[in-house]
Amino acid sequence: MKQNLKIFLVALIIGIISSYYCCTKLDTTIFANALNAHVTYFYLGSYNNLEEANAKLNLVPNSFIYNENGIYKIIIGAYTKEETKELMTSYFKDKNLNFEVKDLKVNNNYLQESENYELLINSSNKSYYEELNNSLLKLFNEYLN
Repeated sequence: MKQNLKIFLVALIIGIISSYYCCTKLDTTIFANALNAHVTYFYLGSYNNLEEANAKLNLVPNSFIYNENGIYKIIIGAYTKEETKELMTSYFKDKNLNFEVKDLKVNNNYLQESENYELLINSSNKSYYEELNNSLLKLFNEYLN
């Protein structure tokens, strides 16, 4: 009986260690899927062709075009935390921007990198929002491409 218990505990410990290693070192999307990690991105509109999207892009500085299955969207922000989403919603409404929101699943690396920017947005003055949002947009653009 004691021998079976020892073998069971050793196998359990080996299983826990190997699953932890696989989740953290080999594939970072496992944790993101387990946590159902997603980013909410703010976009100004959906366009069927690139020319229309480029025309709108020129009107809004610090934005980029995201091609989602042939639909071009003008992305103006991407946030993971609820507090930041609410803060930037009011910021964009104050700038009279008519936007829509959509969720997108992301991996753990993006969550970790964007967390610092969102913390700065939440703790800073409105005068810094544009610069911080621009940095966050560059990060999101790199993640998408």
